[in-house]
Amino acid sequence: MRNHLCVVAVLAVSGSALAGVLEYGDRDMCNTGVYGTDPTAGATLEGLGAGATSLGSNIYGHGFPFSPSSDFLGTDQIFVGSTQTGFHDGYSGAGQRTAGPQTISMDYSSLITGAGVQSLTLGFMADDFQNAVFGQPFTARINGVVNDTLTALLNSLDQTGPVLQFVSIGLDVGKLDPSHVLTLTIDQGGDGGDGWAIDFLTIGVTEIPAPNTALLLLGGLLAGKRRRR
Repeated sequence: MRNHLCVVAVLAVSGSALAGVLEYGDRDMCNTGVYGTDPTAGATLEGLGAGATSLGSNIYGHGFPFSPSSDFLGTDQIFVGSTQTGFHDGYSGAGQRTAGPQTISMDYSSLITGAGVQSLTLGFMADDFQNAVFGQPFTARINGVVNDTLTALLNSLDQTGPVLQFVSIGLDVGKLDPSHVLTLTIDQGGDGGDGWAIDFLTIGVTEIPAPNTALLLLGGLLAGKRRRR
């Protein structure tokens, strides 16, 4: 803790932005295994501008079915559409499935120091999104509002296998909730018969750079000298 506080102090003096990443859930391939490599490699966890996206460079196949076990609420759970009338994959017929919407709430207040949020990046390990194959479209919402970019990203994935891949997106900081809680909601239209899941999630925050206190102090001294002349 002492080292952490020292780093924050140095960054504040230097005028650099403070940044941090929180992780929600465990990296266990939806309770089916262990990643042999970093599942977030190649993706951006912090600093993405609003509407910018990135994809992890590693893709992982795994077995199913699976169920959550003392996991972060909403992770490691097979979901289908809120209204399911079709069955297109193994997930959609699994006894462990549950009807959407998938709702995951994440408190990131521990990353906030009060300087103001410059960027917020949401990331998650997406599993078995297959609209590209089965044509059952997903809709993603952030704090209850449809996010067109994330919706398009999820609908572009072809994760037949099933396979896992990390995705991330920069969110509009002007639309964040003042409680510093972010709620991700995903549901599926069509016949609801294409199951999906999320293994774990991340939130990365970059705060507005603090003033360079050394320069401010120097400026004040120079101004004082000018007034004394």
